[in-house]
Amino acid sequence: MTRPDSDTETAPAGASGGTQSLERALALLRAVASHGADGARLADLMSDTALSKATAHRLLTALARERFIDQDPRSRRYHLGPELDSLGRIAAARHRPEGDGDSEGAAAPGPATVQPTAFLRPDYQGEAIPLADLLCDRHARADGARAALLHESVAGQTTELSFARLARDSARFAAVLRGLGVGRGDRVAVLLPKGAELLIAALAIWRLGGVYMPLFTTYSAAAVAYRLADSEARAIVTTGFLRRKIPRDNSRPVVMVEGDEAFGPGADAVPFWSALHESAPLGDIARYADRDAFALIYTSEAEPKPLGVSLPVMALAGIEQYMRIGLDLRDDDIYWNMADPGWAYGAYYGLVGPLLLGRTTIFCDGPYDVRQGYRMLTKFGVTNLTCAPSQIRAWHSADPEGGPHKLALRILSVVGEPLPPELIGWANRVVSVPLLDQYGQRETGIFMMNRYDPGHADRTADSSLGRPMPGFRVVILDPQGREAPVGGAGEIAIDVESSPLFWFDAYANDPGRTAARFRHGRRYYLTGDWAFLDGDGNIHFRGRASDAIVMQQAD
Repeated sequence: MTRPDSDTETAPAGASGGTQSLERALALLRAVASHGADGARLADLMSDTALSKATAHRLLTALARERFIDQDPRSRRYHLGPELDSLGRIAAARHRPEGDGDSEGAAAPGPATVQPTAFLRPDYQGEAIPLADLLCDRHARADGARAALLHESVAGQTTELSFARLARDSARFAAVLRGLGVGRGDRVAVLLPKGAELLIAALAIWRLGGVYMPLFTTYSAAAVAYRLADSEARAIVTTGFLRRKIPRDNSRPVVMVEGDEAFGPGADAVPFWSALHESAPLGDIARYADRDAFALIYTSEAEPKPLGVSLPVMALAGIEQYMRIGLDLRDDDIYWNMADPGWAYGAYYGLVGPLLLGRTTIFCDGPYDVRQGYRMLTKFGVTNLTCAPSQIRAWHSADPEGGPHKLALRILSVVGEPLPPELIGWANRVVSVPLLDQYGQRETGIFMMNRYDPGHADRTADSSLGRPMPGFRVVILDPQGREAPVGGAGEIAIDVESSPLFWFDAYANDPGRTAARFRHGRRYYLTGDWAFLDGDGNIHFRGRASDAIVMQQAD
């Protein structure tokens, strides 16, 4: 969670904390630029901007983390960073005078063009990506006391896990897993409720170069058995209570969180916390290639044959973009993704996304309850909430008048299925903030939204799924695989060749279903959903084709 600013400079009248920090950061960037190739010392920047040493250093650290600023390790001077170069190229393409250079590419994007994205960072590309450092260790070095997790029990007890503690405990648990034979590319099944152990297990797996495979805690024993066998999981992390869902003939190593002794510890189970504290922390971090999978998410239990979707490291670019642009996650936000981390939306944007940005993840035990939800929203002062349609429906059914609850919300996002206008209207009235649908699938992440540019006056109609995210070219295909004109109905598809943030390649266990996704060739990924495109580039949902697989939550 964010902490009050301790700086002593006087804010301009009427300036909010966020606006003030932004103005100071921009002043620092301009000051660094004014020193040219020689770079600027910290003392120079303090003099140029009239900021205290503590404030200047804090803002420079944040700018360096986002690659807007570089510090020469030898001279200690500050220079403009590579991120400004990539953003500058995008801006130059938009504002280059007509007739100057590549002016053909400078036109404003139309319905079937792709907007450039600023999130194809070098950090997410190449053959040696230190994933555990990106998701944890760099945040522990920058501010180890920051909360990586706030965990709320059903009884209302809150516990906190800092990034420094997450780094230490996951390094120890990585040693435990390595002792059980887990290594690079191995899949580890995590059948755990929401809590600190889930984060520690995931980070430990990524320290080893493994693949995190979450299993939803309400899966039947048959669903768990199928996924364990199909994935060829190397090990299992679970609790005594949930271990009952693991096949009796299981021969894989099992790590079990202590506390459920009443359900039988099992003579062959490795105790989670005891083994962790007895192990020396693993010092090295495995490296991934950008196409390497670091998570494996299975489709719904209702599927005749659940499909395995591998999440590659290169998907971090789209995850960061959605967190920052789609959800408009700001530095002063308190963010809560209510989706279960066993499902795609919860795993991508409730676990990986906050870790990537160094933000606090909020977990709440137990099934969704409206009273508990209100307690969480008010207790933590949540400002940025995202949830499933089923949770909005439950909220409406249990509290149709909204009640006397005073909420701090400024953004409410929903993904999973189109909401009826009357439910959108109710939510807007009750929480007093816009509620707009967003669209994506397990295989793509979120790639269409109504609000990737908050505050833009040209807001789309309620009936629209919105417009494509930067980095995606979305088209409507007719049954013959031809791009439909404006107003023409057909299947929503992603133009793979023109979508640098698209990452799906194949299902882990079904070549036939993979071929169906690309039945018009590898140029187009087919969603299975039908819609039409209007003249402003908005896509309007018209129905779901059979065999469509969406990023829905458990209803």
